[in-house]
Amino acid sequence: MRRATAARGAGARWRWVAALVAALLVLGGCARLPQDGPVGTSEPLPGDENQVNYTFTPAGPAPGASPDEIIRGFLTAGTGVQDDYATAREFLTEDAAASWDPGARTLVYTSEPTLVPSASDTVYTVQMEVESVVDDRGIMNRMPANTTEAAEFEVVEQDGEWRISRAPAGTVLESTQFRALFGSHELYFYDQSYRYAVPDLRWFLNRPGTAADVVEALLDGPAPYLEGAVRSAFPAGSELTRPSVPINSGAAKVDLTRQTLEGADQLARHRMEQQLDLTLGGLSSVSSVDLSMDLDPLDLGPAPEQFTPATVNPGVGSTQVAVADGQLVYYEGDAAVPVGGLRLDPAEPPVLPAMSLDGTRFSFLDRDRSVLRSAGTDGSSRVDLEGRDLTRPSYDLAGWTWTVDHAQGTRVMAMDSESGSEATEISAEWIGDRRVTSLRISRDGTRAAIVAGEGSSSHLYLSGVIRDSSGVPRGLGTPVRLEPTVPVREVTWLSDEELVVAATSANQPVEAQIVGLDGSLVTLKPLLGMTGFSTGPGDNPIYAETSEAVHALAGSTWRSQAGVAHDLAFPG
Repeated sequence: MRRATAARGAGARWRWVAALVAALLVLGGCARLPQDGPVGTSEPLPGDENQVNYTFTPAGPAPGASPDEIIRGFLTAGTGVQDDYATAREFLTEDAAASWDPGARTLVYTSEPTLVPSASDTVYTVQMEVESVVDDRGIMNRMPANTTEAAEFEVVEQDGEWRISRAPAGTVLESTQFRALFGSHELYFYDQSYRYAVPDLRWFLNRPGTAADVVEALLDGPAPYLEGAVRSAFPAGSELTRPSVPINSGAAKVDLTRQTLEGADQLARHRMEQQLDLTLGGLSSVSSVDLSMDLDPLDLGPAPEQFTPATVNPGVGSTQVAVADGQLVYYEGDAAVPVGGLRLDPAEPPVLPAMSLDGTRFSFLDRDRSVLRSAGTDGSSRVDLEGRDLTRPSYDLAGWTWTVDHAQGTRVMAMDSESGSEATEISAEWIGDRRVTSLRISRDGTRAAIVAGEGSSSHLYLSGVIRDSSGVPRGLGTPVRLEPTVPVREVTWLSDEELVVAATSANQPVEAQIVGLDGSLVTLKPLLGMTGFSTGPGDNPIYAETSEAVHALAGSTWRSQAGVAHDLAFPG
């Protein structure tokens, strides 16, 4: 993947602006940028990983074109990726064509951009409503609704024809064009124990060479929000010997430099191979990976005893914890069975319980959400935390229980459920004074999904869980913000790449939404009076609760269950 160099300086000329859509509409008389252009499809290239290749063939500059026509044509030509954007470069001066870096970033817009002339006859500004931005590492950042960006262009006249002498790095694409030209790919890293594979969603052009783009991004390390939360088998500075990954008969040939491999022992090399297998396995044309070092085939030999195949999207079974008749029950299908061995105070019925991954330990709140208790099937019971407006607890794979306390500001708290140690505050400075209504840890233990906001406005965030060498959680890294289109108050993990969110209500129709980490959104059928919901990976349906019944999602329809329970939750 090409990295931005001097051209990145030009990218600094893009200016971020927060504005309402109405701000665009007041620019009366401004020229509108076309979104059309010839487009075709072709069959997958032999030996390549692409599926259907969409080919846009935009036109080059027309003789005698005006400055605004040249700028509009240049932006439209950003869809023509052939020959390193050769058509788009025709709109630029020779120097600008040599320095312009189309891979620096891609802006995805929804509303039609507008072209605004300035006081100078040679400087123009393009304004557009931006849906998302993909950087040179394939990392997508979703923008809040009504975010606009302004880009400045400068033109000069050469031999009687106008050409662009200054243009921001990167390209701009309408959302449907983006989906035709780019595809999402999972890079896989490891949790701190190397037991689980953690997906890192990226976006790359669908073109010959995507495999190399994917591998180079993997060697470059995780996205910023995952830094410190995941591990890579590849040391910093790892590189391909050549900027290509040939694919022959399903085998991807990954040739790494000697510096990448010479310090790695047998265990590390097997983890490298597994990381590449998982990452490149997402390409339809790859069935295996062959490693080499400076073009010499590499024989890894048998895997050492310490090597453990990493689990992708770990399951949690089909048994949930719930509350029925004031006691904790195991809920499966539509059957509720009391949890045996527990010693609970009948005067303090459990609320919003969570269950450990092995189903033997439980944490829950009181009715005022001011006390967090835990109990085990071995008869143990204790008070773990006293606070105010505590969030529903969440277990991680290492046995830590998480909640958020609002007694003294907003504090993320975690405690070792096995040892019964005192609750520890987790560093999460980015939360500030926001009120957190939901925090759920991913099944692989590396990420926290958090709903937080101020006043009546809440947002969905994804943050990496930073742990020390012994697995003790220490902090939540700088997050990314996801952009569901329904009101949000609660969140659960549906899989390692999907969340379910909703703002529950006892008397209003509630729309839950599946939020993919790739930016996809699926809105579920409204359910009147949805007071809670639960999700688990695998073949488990999505469950929702009302005051009258438990409902399971069958296709697109909510179907009521015979069992009666509330506050359902899968392990975790």
